Amino acid sequence: MSELPIPARLAGFLFPIGDDNTEYQVTGTIKCECGNELFEVYESNERQFVKLICSECSKEIILFDAGKDGWDGFVCKTDYIDRNKPFNKVVCSKCNSSLYHVVTTISSQGKQDFYDECVSHDDSFSMNDWVNGFEWIQISLKCNNCQNCEEDWVDLETM
Repeated sequence: MSELPIPARLAGFLFPIGDDNTEYQVTGTIKCECGNELFEVYESNERQFVKLICSECSKEIILFDAGKDGWDGFVCKTDYIDRNKPFNKVVCSKCNSSLYHVVTTISSQGKQDFYDECVSHDDSFSMNDWVNGFEWIQISLKCNNCQNCEEDWVDLETM
């Protein structure tokens, strides 16, 4: 099995599901270190900064930060996130619950592309960094109370 493009920030939190995961794309469920899969979800900067709070142990997980993650944030260092903007708690549009199961898909151009574009031209990058220079992220939310799904709640090209 090839390596999967799980960003370093999500290692230990993103657990692949299904049989279609490759070096170019991985879909997985988010689990806290405590094993819990239910989170309160918070967003800022129009869903370009997303954090989760575990409903069991209250651990905070930064799921996505467009200013530091993906091609633009990690490789190009284009940080346009206004870190003074408040986070908004996400509530279900059907039942007003705030606990979600979270599924994330990360798409990458792969290790060779990262080597050709970054490592071979800039010694500040190593081959281990390829997982952080991903090209696309999708985040889907499923309400734990009513099972309402917000497919592709975040659907963002990061390059």
